[in-house]
Amino acid sequence: MDSRPVPGMDYRTRFKGFLTLEEQRTKLVEEILAKLDAVTARLDTVANESAREASILKADLESEKEARRVWQDKSATLRDRLSSMEQARFVLVLIDADADNYLFHEKYLSRGSVGGQAAADQFMEKVREYLSSLGSTIDDPKAVPVMVKAYANLSGLAQACVRDRKLSSVSDMAQFWLGFTRRYPLVDFVDVGSGREEADNKLRKVLDFHIGNPQCEHTLLACCHDAGYVPDLRHHAAQSSERITLLFAGHVRSDMSALGFRATRLFEPLFSQNNSPRVSQVPMDGRVRQLSGSTIQQTLDIITAEASAPIKEKPVSNCGRLRPIFRTAAGKRIDKVLSVEKRLLQEMRERNLCSWHYLRSDCQKRGSCERVHNYPRPLSPEQYDAQWLVARQGACYTLRKRGDCDDDQCMYGHGVP
Repeated sequence: MDSRPVPGMDYRTRFKGFLTLEEQRTKLVEEILAKLDAVTARLDTVANESAREASILKADLESEKEARRVWQDKSATLRDRLSSMEQARFVLVLIDADADNYLFHEKYLSRGSVGGQAAADQFMEKVREYLSSLGSTIDDPKAVPVMVKAYANLSGLAQACVRDRKLSSVSDMAQFWLGFTRRYPLVDFVDVGSGREEADNKLRKVLDFHIGNPQCEHTLLACCHDAGYVPDLRHHAAQSSERITLLFAGHVRSDMSALGFRATRLFEPLFSQNNSPRVSQVPMDGRVRQLSGSTIQQTLDIITAEASAPIKEKPVSNCGRLRPIFRTAAGKRIDKVLSVEKRLLQEMRERNLCSWHYLRSDCQKRGSCERVHNYPRPLSPEQYDAQWLVARQGACYTLRKRGDCDDDQCMYGHGVP
């Protein structure tokens, strides 16, 4: 700036000019400082907000890291569980061994324990063969564990086979199942004891328990003879039809075939092609035994002691009242019409007589029957018919199992005319 004096301007005027410039400079500096303060304040606000956001993001990051570690641990646990489930997968086979259709062939039964082992080998071979035919449905069918459970009244089945001359001794049956169950660790024979529906009920409950288990890859059922299974199987047909196969042998009920399950007759050669024995039933005693190893041997000893001699029926003198058999025009067996006073019927119920002993022949249970046997025989015609009505309250086992009964001495219920 040129500081030389301007002509015509005194010092005072010049000083005022300097003051004006100083005021303008001061005002400019104050404006700059004010703007700087505002920018600084905004910067501090942004910095604080950024710090808070950074703190939140850091916390979120730590939380995500922790969650990731948790999910990694859960994933590892699930992988271990899936691996365990894969190793624990199995195929289930359930056999109603009380049934006519599923009595093993005499060539196995007559050989006792050796025959049981041979039957187990042949049966397992058939299972593997069938599983292989399912293709990709079963992973590694040659190695998947197979669990077999067979249910029957061992004592009744053994005595019936001896009575029908399929076996020479009741011990053969117990020895057969002893060999069968010892052959493989997952094969079991379950003696359900006496009582109607015992084998059926066990089989149904075990099926219900396992059918929803994803580790159970497939189930084979040997129970196609009995209409009693149809309602339960119809329920499973809607949800698990691809996971169940029915083992056909002998005559198969039409309502069973209509359920829509897979079916095979591959196992049929293992079972007897002749009419199987009728297993007599007595009131249920509540005892159910799963037999393996020494337990079957103990059962064998009991049965052998109870029935060491051949079973010979000694008919009561008036057992002819049970004959003849009555049938409808369609050939269906029905019961004879009986006329009995209510008072006498109630009296016979209260006596708790053994129907077999008083209507047919000497009781076959050799002391194990809990009914009365010391009442005088023979019964009068009126007492006989009253006791017959009492016996009819129990449905004929053979009729239910086979669809017909041709035993002209059968005292149980077959249906009203």
